[in-house]
Amino acid sequence: MRGSITAQQLDPLGGITARVLVVIGVAVGLVVAVGISLTTTAQVGHPVLEAAALLAITASGVYYIRATSPFRVAFSMRSHAIVCLLALAAVLLNALAQWGSNTMVRDDWGPLAMAIVTVTMGSYRPAREIVVCSLVCAAVIAALSFLQADTFRAEVPALVYAILPATPVLASGAAAATFSRSLVGSLLDWRRSAGLGGASALGDADQPDVRRASHLVHLDEQVLPFLRVVAHVGEVSEADGARARLLARELRTLMLIDTERSWLERIVRRVSDPQRVAERMGESERGFLRAVVAHVQRGELFDAETLRLTLRDDAGQQTVTAEVECLPGRSPRVHLAPYIAVAHSLFDRVDWQIAGTALTIVVSAGTPARIRGGQQSRRDGVSEGTQ
Repeated sequence: MRGSITAQQLDPLGGITARVLVVIGVAVGLVVAVGISLTTTAQVGHPVLEAAALLAITASGVYYIRATSPFRVAFSMRSHAIVCLLALAAVLLNALAQWGSNTMVRDDWGPLAMAIVTVTMGSYRPAREIVVCSLVCAAVIAALSFLQADTFRAEVPALVYAILPATPVLASGAAAATFSRSLVGSLLDWRRSAGLGGASALGDADQPDVRRASHLVHLDEQVLPFLRVVAHVGEVSEADGARARLLARELRTLMLIDTERSWLERIVRRVSDPQRVAERMGESERGFLRAVVAHVQRGELFDAETLRLTLRDDAGQQTVTAEVECLPGRSPRVHLAPYIAVAHSLFDRVDWQIAGTALTIVVSAGTPARIRGGQQSRRDGVSEGTQ
């Protein structure tokens, strides 16, 4: 169902870029909350509740930032609910702190801070969910203001007091929902036009291997130089004949070995895959492993010769473990973020850890994670080591 698909599911790398805006939004929301709170102290009858309100909006923002980390699973409906509930708790505590002494509803920071913190939600959740959440929060905020109408100085209908503080949350939700709908639509249209369907844009099964087959290397390094020498001399000696027969036997042997090797064994020297798991992988999973291998082999953070992949199938649960040594003084965390983010969209489980200089990444899935009816077939949680 298109209405339940999120932009982060379609473009995990875009979620990393959007996280910068999340941090900025949270920072601005906290500055607004603290600033207005300091300038309206005369209306605060319960300072302890006001302090609790500031802590609640801070908790909402901090959780939002952590939940959008590329090293965690994709931002879920549960995470969305937690962010909004904490922000709504801040609104409630802020209202209670001023209960009976609040004379001007438009200077309450709770609804405004909540709107600023959650305005970037369109990058992570579907439009329909954002609209529903915004309406629920706006209704609660409106009810709180309506109950305080007797304490406000302006002589206007109580309904106006109910609508005014709910407006920022409604506007923020409408903006986020519109952005989500537009972005998801654009990404789906792009995938259709590119012929990708549900596959990852990282690559497909027909992508050239990172490392050339051994028989081609043998052909370039041994056979072709020998033929050039024979062509230059203009005659074939008995020793040349023996050499040619030896090269031919070696070439046939290497061609046979390459035929029996999997696509993964052609790009990584150290592979343990006795159950031939690599051959049963989908295009997206192959593209992901190719990208990781290319990053390790071409980057300057790892000792590529130590890269080892172990694949196994335990009762239908397919697991890939990648182990590699990091070069001294280098931290791969920042460089790994895009790959971990994409892995979360492809596999049921993603774990990673650095022990000393050894980096280990483990991904597993019962079946390749696909978008089925708007839901991702993976667990909603964080594995140890993904912080």
